[in-house]
Amino acid sequence: MIETELKLSLAPEEADKFIQHPLLQSASHTQKSQHLYNTYFDSTKHDLLQHGVGLRVRRIGDKRLQTLKAAGTSLGGLHQREEWEMEITSDTPNYRLFPEGALPAWCTKKKNRRKIKALFTTDFMRTTWILTLNDGCKIEVALDQGEIKTQNASIPLSEVELELKAGTPDVLYKVALILQKTLPLFIENRSKAARGYALHQPEPLQFHKAKAVELSLDMTAEQAFIHISWHCLGHLQANEDMVLYGEDIEGVHQMRVALRRLRSCLSLYNPLIPNKLSSKFRKKIKWITDVLGVARDWDVFALSLQHKQPASASLSHQGLEDLKTRIASFQKRAYVNVRDALRSPRYSRLLLSLAQWLTQRDWRNQLKKIARQRLDSPVKDFASQMLQSHYQHICQQGENFTQLNTEQRHELRISIKKMVYGTRFFAELYPRKIVRPYAKNLSQLQDELGILNDANVATDLLNKTGLDENAPARHFLNGWYAHQQVNHLTRLEITWQTFMVNGEL
Repeated sequence: MIETELKLSLAPEEADKFIQHPLLQSASHTQKSQHLYNTYFDSTKHDLLQHGVGLRVRRIGDKRLQTLKAAGTSLGGLHQREEWEMEITSDTPNYRLFPEGALPAWCTKKKNRRKIKALFTTDFMRTTWILTLNDGCKIEVALDQGEIKTQNASIPLSEVELELKAGTPDVLYKVALILQKTLPLFIENRSKAARGYALHQPEPLQFHKAKAVELSLDMTAEQAFIHISWHCLGHLQANEDMVLYGEDIEGVHQMRVALRRLRSCLSLYNPLIPNKLSSKFRKKIKWITDVLGVARDWDVFALSLQHKQPASASLSHQGLEDLKTRIASFQKRAYVNVRDALRSPRYSRLLLSLAQWLTQRDWRNQLKKIARQRLDSPVKDFASQMLQSHYQHICQQGENFTQLNTEQRHELRISIKKMVYGTRFFAELYPRKIVRPYAKNLSQLQDELGILNDANVATDLLNKTGLDENAPARHFLNGWYAHQQVNHLTRLEITWQTFMVNGEL
């Protein structure tokens, strides 16, 4: 059986308000709260988890159910996975009852099964409702409240699960958005099991870079668009915990990159899915991108100051420390704003709305037949046309390259950045020996133009710090950035010539 459910976190103090929601009050069936006690089994080294499965035994009164779940997927809070469930007579798993091929090969050996022990439990009360929508779709809504426990630690559990019983997955987002209008519900990408494993064996928070986008030649242009968009959303949400609870500034950078990639995807697909069909998402994405951008600008400025410290030995120690203190204050304020934004209903609603749009594919209903046929064309046909068009546009922008002013270089940088993302999105469709050097050359162009842009951003940030115009630190930094611009302009010209000589992909 394939299980499809949407998980949302809910603050415990909001539970009563959730129960009283008009949508749930109109449910066709309400079940009284039921106590569920689940024990999760694995080796201490998490071998089952590494083989992509989860194993639990659920206790409901005198009844015992064992469940085996495949890893599946988790994007935008939507969890899809294959599972096997059956009644047993004890509190430990009966491996013989699982169908052939359900268990990983590692688990078929008795010596390995002996390593499997109870690692953690989830102990909670569940209240369920069955919603039957006008179109015949059915959703089970469950409110779970309790805790996740290991021998040495515990964390509270308060979440809502929307499980699809009949219909298409987009109705899960539809219901979530209705509930979220009046309730602080947030997407939860981690299953109870994932949180239990993290509690059993805590690991430091990590930032996550974007992985390769796995496209295939048999995909349509539309299928690739959906796949790329989900890929960007996955990259975004993978870094949320680092930004909310960690200290590595790379988390903010990666979230910002994920959003820029998503915006680039929407832009690159404009010939197939016009602006008017995605404009509301562009604006919403720009909001959170800008919030993250402020924090990133201060991070980069602070880092650059650290790197210049040996060269700035001639500056008074007090003057440098004063500037660092001012920057740190702005950084702190920017991070408060970022975390407030990520915890806001506005951000949660953005993700839910985007997920519904991608799942529902509503843009098809607003396109004419010819446009829909283009969406159904092979992805490589679209990718080649799009990349060629953008290459030609970049060449036009870069004409008379050495005479471009600051604003023109900025516009060229934006175009090259989109081309970089586009090349990476569709890289799997082309021979690696061709794509890699081409993408590398594009990235070098982007980096060089980015360094020049950093100087302009730094000037704006210096002004925001309120540093006196005659302060030695300001004069030093202005001179340093001017020197950098001269050096990088020379390197940029060489990189541009290489790009022009190598031609398009």
